[in-house]
Amino acid sequence: MQVSGASLLLPAMAAMAVTWFFSDYSMRRQIRRYKEVIRRLREVSGSREQSSQGSFDECLSAIDEAILRIDDKGRVIAANARARTLFHASELVLPQPFMFFYRDNDWFEAWQAAVALLPERMVLPDMQVGDRTLSPRIARLSGGQSLLLCMDITDKHRLEVQRRSFMANLMHDLKTPLTSLLGYARSLQRFGQDDEFRQEAIQVIADEAKHVNHLLESMLTLDQIEFAGSDPDAFCQADDVIRQVLDMLKMAVDGKAVDVRCQLDEMLPALRMDVDSFERIVRNLLENAVQYAPKGGVVLLSLQPHGDNMAHLSVQDNGPGIPDKHLNRVTERFYRVDKARSREYGGHGLGLAIVKELAEAHGGSVQLANVEPHGLAVSVLIPLEL
Repeated sequence: MQVSGASLLLPAMAAMAVTWFFSDYSMRRQIRRYKEVIRRLREVSGSREQSSQGSFDECLSAIDEAILRIDDKGRVIAANARARTLFHASELVLPQPFMFFYRDNDWFEAWQAAVALLPERMVLPDMQVGDRTLSPRIARLSGGQSLLLCMDITDKHRLEVQRRSFMANLMHDLKTPLTSLLGYARSLQRFGQDDEFRQEAIQVIADEAKHVNHLLESMLTLDQIEFAGSDPDAFCQADDVIRQVLDMLKMAVDGKAVDVRCQLDEMLPALRMDVDSFERIVRNLLENAVQYAPKGGVVLLSLQPHGDNMAHLSVQDNGPGIPDKHLNRVTERFYRVDKARSREYGGHGLGLAIVKELAEAHGGSVQLANVEPHGLAVSVLIPLEL
């Protein structure tokens, strides 16, 4: 049986790319990967005679995504290197039953049904292989064979989970204060003559409006980080910015009688970061530390050189800390250990996300750690202007 790789594979890949595009427009990165696959296939097909099974399978080896060629008996007769690695089949001598690659009876039945319907398209369930999530697509080849392309969508799957969580938390964070605003506004219409109630309502309305405004400002900050990038020529004097932030937070610090202690290296060079970005980092870290420190507690802020070209900013409080299982996730947007507790402290789950994304946008990094006997330390590495 003769199979023309160039005539079969390229149209099949193009059809898969179009299907993928219309099924998930937001996956522009995946589309770029498809285009790169097709470009490489064209290079290969233009440099070799594609008139045999061997050269066709050699063509598959140019693709970075997992691809399997399967016959009408459900046997894998060819697999590229990526497929063999993902499915732990490096030592298998082909052909082998497909179940040797992926042992899931329900999925195999869905695949058989999809093959029977070709050229009509049928959406196949995602495949879970270890810690990787694969999105399969199929195309018919001649002689009853089919081509199975398994796109690695692990990152997309993770982002989708984060997106759903983001939307749920955003709706909650907006609905709660807006409900309160509406309720007190209506009550003012009925009980506005009561001086005590009127003062209470005015205070609640002001607090809730401030919470919504803070949320929107934080979201705009994240949007700016994502699309504006960083200025490689920007720099700032850290000690000046820190003193300005301390002045801004003086009322909150005095209100809780928190002792904020600073240790700044006066000989530290300027930071390779613009003033606004560094101010947001310091302000978010200090606001969190003051909020979660107990009344009369202590917050330690330190800025020291780290290695030859980095500065180490550390903000530590003596509050309750964060359970270890949440430490790696609290820098995600809207991630909160305890929603009720975050609401009590006025948090919205974006402060640490802003710190992390600003630091990384400027070539730095963020680490969190609990300290003994209790408290949280946030360490930020920021490049120096040398």
